[in-house]
Amino acid sequence: MEAAYKLLQAKGFQAVGSHEIASTAGVSSATLYRWWGSKEEILLHACFEHMKPVLAVSGRGSALTRLRRYVLYVGEFLASDDGAVMARLVTGIHDDTKLQRMFLERYVMPRRLMQRRFIREAIASRELKRGTDPELLIDALNGPLFFRWLQGHAPLERSFAERIFDRVILGFQR
Repeated sequence: MEAAYKLLQAKGFQAVGSHEIASTAGVSSATLYRWWGSKEEILLHACFEHMKPVLAVSGRGSALTRLRRYVLYVGEFLASDDGAVMARLVTGIHDDTKLQRMFLERYVMPRRLMQRRFIREAIASRELKRGTDPELLIDALNGPLFFRWLQGHAPLERSFAERIFDRVILGFQR
């Protein structure tokens, strides 16, 4: 997995071949295809495996504090070298509905689930209004970060993520 990730990082999604992954990893192509159906699945899996420790979030503090920490961390991650690799992955799977579904199931949905949990806890502890729509709040907090990440029209700096959180959350607080 690490060999595949390093190739993705160095060359990009389209430029990496399955034979190259196998050669770099010191295994046969048959071994790769015993576990994965395509080069794209290998790269997707390699990216997820590499990102597991990078995407862990601390469980300390109030629910709203943890949500804020997560949003700031997302901004930092997207602006990092690993975020650039993730951008290559996202653009590389754009036309493949199976890979898009895998990306949603393994990356997007677990992170949304975690954010929903933080939001529900913040509602229960009265840090957020009782009628807060978790899906709307998640999109309002993350959307601007992902927009800057994908468009590249302006830098994705921590101060931007802080301003987004601080201004958006006001509309959802008691």
